[in-house]
Amino acid sequence: MFRKLLFSLLFVAAAAAASAQPLKVEWGVMAGINVPDYKTSMEMTDIRNKLGWQAGIVTSLKFGWVSLDPQIFYVRQGLRIRPEGEGELNLKSNSVDVPVLVAFRPIRVVRLFAGPVFTVVNSCKQKVGQDRVDFGRIRPTLSYSVGAGVTVFKHLTVDLRYNGQFKAKTDVVLPDGRGLDKLRTYNVALNVGYLF
Repeated sequence: MFRKLLFSLLFVAAAAAASAQPLKVEWGVMAGINVPDYKTSMEMTDIRNKLGWQAGIVTSLKFGWVSLDPQIFYVRQGLRIRPEGEGELNLKSNSVDVPVLVAFRPIRVVRLFAGPVFTVVNSCKQKVGQDRVDFGRIRPTLSYSVGAGVTVFKHLTVDLRYNGQFKAKTDVVLPDGRGLDKLRTYNVALNVGYLF
């Protein structure tokens, strides 16, 4: 409830600030690494997270010190999971994420942002020997992102963001038919981009 209220207030503030400012449009490319943190409430289940990466196209609709920043990223993450009494599963998750961020610039080179993230495509594969077998979705379809960034040399941007989810996934099924109870995904991402 608090998160929904926070995002609603962010969008209202951005709309109010944007109504009196001329529009400036920027676009560019961005890529970086992410450190995922998959968690489950199932005791005796060991999860080891693997370093991931993302790359995509970013835009910025600037209205003075506020901007609306729709983005699209291809995100790759991985984990190894060992349920109690089972062998280790090596999973790789591929998704297309669409963050829609509201950014505030308290000073010209610093950007603070937050907003929802829509996962429009998500597939997870299990590595079995040399083959990859479909495992199912392990990421939520709606999550959120908050973070901060700096602009260097007018066009180069660096940002650090925390990506979380509103609700745990409960429909993740292991190969033996057991379901993972409340699998949650968080990650911290460091991105470098260039805006034109």
